[in-house]
Amino acid sequence: MRTEDETPRTERVLLVESRANPTALTTMGRGLPRPAGNEVALFLSYNYAEVPVGRRFGCCFRRADESDVVRVAATVVAVTQQFGVVWDEIPHGWKTLTVLRFEPEVPAMVRDLPEAGAWFERPVSVHISDVVTWEARTAAGPER
Repeated sequence: MRTEDETPRTERVLLVESRANPTALTTMGRGLPRPAGNEVALFLSYNYAEVPVGRRFGCCFRRADESDVVRVAATVVAVTQQFGVVWDEIPHGWKTLTVLRFEPEVPAMVRDLPEAGAWFERPVSVHISDVVTWEARTAAGPER
């Protein structure tokens, strides 16, 4: 178990693989609320720390080009894994199916992600973090 405070600033990033397709929501997303207009169910890769429901982030950026950033509020709304049990956090080291709320709207780089039915179908292509983490990553450069 790892807290955010125990995680280096540059590693405090949600790793987004894809959007969940309707079948994935039915089979694995039992118990999750159906996403509203500004919410998306996403397959997240292995998580950097325990991140509670309600945690807010401040930007999204592309893995391949971290300078391509969108400042947007993203809030963790709900979390599960393949067993359909809803959790109160994204656990450290787990891949999860997570509903995120974006304000004012879902950014194009998230909205345009391909849909998938499970983890591992798509590589991580979008990162979500707070602005301080994004600034630390871009200042550290690719050698971080």
